[in-house]
Amino acid sequence: MKNQIISADFIISIILFALLLNNPLLSQNPKQSIINVGNITSWVSEEGFHDWIAGEKHWNGEYPKGKNVGVIFSEGLCWGGLVYDGQSQKVRVNGNTYGTGCAPNTRLFRVKYDFQNGNLRSDAASFFNKDINLVTFEDVEVIKQQYQKDWNEWPGNLGAPYLDKNNNGNYDPEVDVPGVPGALQTLWINYNDNISESNYGSIPIGLEIQETYWAYAINTDLEDVIFRKATLIYKGTSASLPISIIDSMYICLWSDTDLGYSADDFIGCDTTLNLGYTYNSNNSDQEYEKIGMKPPAVGNSYLQGSAYYTGNLSDSAIINFKWKKGYKYFNDKPLTVAILHRTGDYFSDPGFNYNGTLEFYNMMGGFLPVPRYPTQQLGIEFIGYGTYMLPGDPVTGIGQIDGITDVPGDRRMMLMSGPVNMHIGDTVEVVTALIGGIGKNNRSSISHLKYNAGIAKLFYDYFVESLTKGIVVSPQVENPDTIIYPSNYVLYQNYPNPFNSTTTFRFEQPKDAYVTLTVYDVLGKEIAKVIDGNLLAGKHIITHNFIGLASGVYFYQIKFSNEDGNLVEDKLGKTMKFILMK
Repeated sequence: MKNQIISADFIISIILFALLLNNPLLSQNPKQSIINVGNITSWVSEEGFHDWIAGEKHWNGEYPKGKNVGVIFSEGLCWGGLVYDGQSQKVRVNGNTYGTGCAPNTRLFRVKYDFQNGNLRSDAASFFNKDINLVTFEDVEVIKQQYQKDWNEWPGNLGAPYLDKNNNGNYDPEVDVPGVPGALQTLWINYNDNISESNYGSIPIGLEIQETYWAYAINTDLEDVIFRKATLIYKGTSASLPISIIDSMYICLWSDTDLGYSADDFIGCDTTLNLGYTYNSNNSDQEYEKIGMKPPAVGNSYLQGSAYYTGNLSDSAIINFKWKKGYKYFNDKPLTVAILHRTGDYFSDPGFNYNGTLEFYNMMGGFLPVPRYPTQQLGIEFIGYGTYMLPGDPVTGIGQIDGITDVPGDRRMMLMSGPVNMHIGDTVEVVTALIGGIGKNNRSSISHLKYNAGIAKLFYDYFVESLTKGIVVSPQVENPDTIIYPSNYVLYQNYPNPFNSTTTFRFEQPKDAYVTLTVYDVLGKEIAKVIDGNLLAGKHIITHNFIGLASGVYFYQIKFSNEDGNLVEDKLGKTMKFILMK
């Protein structure tokens, strides 16, 4: 019997080895892998390139997972700045768009917390682009073996995040847990800009870029979110001077969003949520019609901007998932410029040469690509703290929205954080999220997207506060039968509470309704009307700033009036107390 078992194991090993030899995707240490434990997926290459040909599909990932249709064609991180390092070329731009100017420093690593005992069939299905019913034992085994290898070789000493359970500062695979603490899945890459000239014609700056992607289980509040942290380290090149600096640098989250069929898309921006997003121009998309779905919406949101060291203990900012004193953010908002445009308009795609660098850098600052830098010309009307295109609300039709002058079609999105400055040895980081939203129609998909964006921000803030205190948080998996639309009218406790000037209200409504959310003082005097208007059915998050309001105890009350004009009382408490502390 023992010899038969050994023989069977040997045969399986031979089969696996043959598969590994015959298909580079199946081999150990793949150059491209996928973040795929939630309801939205994304392919990532070891040099930061988000390829659109995974499995010969014309998208980068699926949404919803397993439906064989996607929302992103290609995306990636880019950067551009004025470099003073003793070399003649001042303006330099690089990153990942339709090509890459980057090279890997290490291989790609991907870990999953429960890979030993969890079900990996869904994981294997999306990795190999197979129907889940066609996934084989060998497929699952390849995934499992790579997870084990990445767990054992996790590069914690190079900057990859992990839970240091024995607090000794060194990664030990026998004790520690690799990946973002509390996340179900983490993917980590480390690359450089050494081949920058092959992309937009710029010589290298001398940057090391580390990107961390993490996600949580499907059937949680975060199933439609992939979190991403990008860390840029200015190391310089062999030609750089010790006093080299990068001035007025922008970090750009670039994406070509194809929401199913690309020719019927619109695009927008929500400056409160630091969100750029794409939605369908009508209630039908030919790709989603094939699977019996109304079109979703998809967006990228900045959750955290870059900070620099001041040494002033009255300053504080988030550094590597924890609040640190003595740091201050470069900009008041993490999203400072949003360029949202259609194919072929005056914000055209930059060329793959040095003229493209000058055009790209202009757009990063919110200017037209042509005339090229150093000439900078706005040419269109922008609104907001920085430079924001299309910041109106497509659900209500208020403000600047897509479709007023442009027809539906293929769209591009450039979301910038900056400017920032870097000296040799400096590090900056941003945290962003890829977010989806699925509703009953194209407009309610926008509402669901914005709700999910609010949840992502709330969770990230809570995650950072907890980790700063040494507490690891992980979202609980909900009942798989939970439906996407709420069944009751619900008002949740505001967050944070107590708060200083700004707080967030969260509520749910199963039907379209006229909604009022009113704030009162302890004597019953009305202080503010936070909401007073029609809202679509779904989950909602509203952030409000109570500037000028004195510290004290207040109450807020929500009322819903449905289509029949009947007042609906919230079964879980229509009135709640909150505290303002300054």
